Amino acid sequence: MTESTIIAPASAPGRGGVSVVRISGPKARPIAQTLCGDLEEPWKLKKCTIRSKGGVDLDTGLVVFFKSPNSYTGEDVVELHCHGNPRLVDLIVAEGVSRGARVAEPGEFTKRAYLNNKIDLAQAEAVADLIAAQTEGAAMAAHNSLSGRFSSDINSCIDSLVASRVYVEASLDFPEEEIDEEGLAQAGLGIKEQLGFVKDTLASAERGALIREGFGVVIVGPPNAGKSTLLNALANKDLAITSNIAGTTRDSIGVELNLGGVVVEFTDTAGLRENPDNEIEEEGMKRTHASLEEANLVLCVYDITKQEEIEPINKDTITVLNKCDLLSEVPRCGEAEVCISAEKGLGLDNLVELILIKLGLGEETSLLSRRRHVVCLQECLDSLSEAVSLFEQGLGLELVAESLLSAQESLGKITRPVSSDDLLGEIFSEFCIGK
Repeated sequence: MTESTIIAPASAPGRGGVSVVRISGPKARPIAQTLCGDLEEPWKLKKCTIRSKGGVDLDTGLVVFFKSPNSYTGEDVVELHCHGNPRLVDLIVAEGVSRGARVAEPGEFTKRAYLNNKIDLAQAEAVADLIAAQTEGAAMAAHNSLSGRFSSDINSCIDSLVASRVYVEASLDFPEEEIDEEGLAQAGLGIKEQLGFVKDTLASAERGALIREGFGVVIVGPPNAGKSTLLNALANKDLAITSNIAGTTRDSIGVELNLGGVVVEFTDTAGLRENPDNEIEEEGMKRTHASLEEANLVLCVYDITKQEEIEPINKDTITVLNKCDLLSEVPRCGEAEVCISAEKGLGLDNLVELILIKLGLGEETSLLSRRRHVVCLQECLDSLSEAVSLFEQGLGLELVAESLLSAQESLGKITRPVSSDDLLGEIFSEFCIGK
């Protein structure tokens, strides 16, 4: 528990029907009583008049008390529900400060929940991710992480690794005892089982991180192939200038779209050809190559009525054969290509379906992850792979135990890292004030 008491608006800034001011800490209850009188028993709303120190009625609203440890932060918490006027909210916060509270730092309420063991670090991160989610899919995945499903799986794996490590180290500590070969073999199987779990979780976490960050799809191709027309058709609005003049697009133009419940940013780029007409077109092509570096998927758009090629792209690609409405018969497309008419809107459904498949968005994603989770899981996977290899080659149980300890510590960084002051500061600084 902390000694200070904090106060801040817990609802979004701006005008609205209701705003919520949250107070947490040892003085939360007495401060609230000086603001609005006696409180009801915990978890019961009470109508109240909120008064200033000078006895001026500021507002009429509701107040509710959450007694420690049964609160969001694990401390005594009071929430004041007032009318949604920013000036009024500021007055109430100022009154709370004058009575002994201080204004909360960004994410401090959730940080206290973590420090008081109400949630672990992965769940704390999921709070911020749920608030920031831009699509239904991201919101549901963040909620799953917040509910503790991800943490529960990670902690179960840690428990299993601890059990295996204890058995291995016991064999080292008592060398005079006869080693239980059968038990040791079972420990080896347990390590392999957790190796498989970590592999699967890493794959899911990588997808979860992409869903949190959003996918990038870059549209490339020769000049005048219809790239800008395709971007406009996907966005259903005129974002990029289109014309019959080759090289109209000189700079990269991006738009974020909700595709399959996930944010996907499509970027239209300057046309690629061997001999650009001028320095401006050459610079546009340089920016096209820069966009390709960050892409998760590339749409290579060609005019189906022409024989044109661009240099090979070392990325997952879909070949888009545009202007198929100009042909009397549409050719059969392969697995990684689709025939469309961006101008007429033909074949766009097929293209979107293929994009979803290529990005792996047809599969359910049960959790939202961060890059640090991916890094921790990869570190754990490396250590477990080493442990299995050492175990199978009989190169020494002390080395196996060391690798298991390293794997355990890597997983521990996800939910409750040791000596994590810098990490905590970085994570909670992303939160809004009041959360």
